[in-house]
Parts: sequence; C-alpha cells; structure tokens
Amino acid sequence: MSKSTRQRLLELMTARIGRSALAASLGVPCAILLDWLNGHSTMPDGKLIVLIDLIDDTEGGPVPTRS
Repeated sequence: MSKSTRQRLLELMTARIGRSALAASLGVPCAILLDWLNGHSTMPDGKLIVLIDLIDDTEGGPVPTRS
C-alpha cells in the first residue's frame, strides 16, 4: 500500500527534527504520531496545517520575497 501525502510529510519532518520534537510540536503523544506515520489512523486537518507551518519554518534557505 502506498503512503499518503500526510505520511510522507510526517516522514520529512521526522528526518528534519526527530520524532519526539515533531510530536511535541504537533501537541500529540509519540504513540499518536507513530499511528499517523504507520497509517493506523489519519492525521486531522488541523494538525496538517501545523505540520505545513513547521515545514516552512524549518526549510533551509532564504524565504522568497515578492516584488
């Protein structure tokens, strides 16, 4: 079974900041994060928004500016 986009985004952030830090940033126990990573339950939309903000905040390089 292929992984969902949410799972791939969670894996990206796990690689960037670690499992414990990601769980803390999302405000969930590590067990819930593992359920989401393994596809046992679906991450809620509200947490997806937080995850996307974290991805933006931890992305290396300058933030593009609009002219």
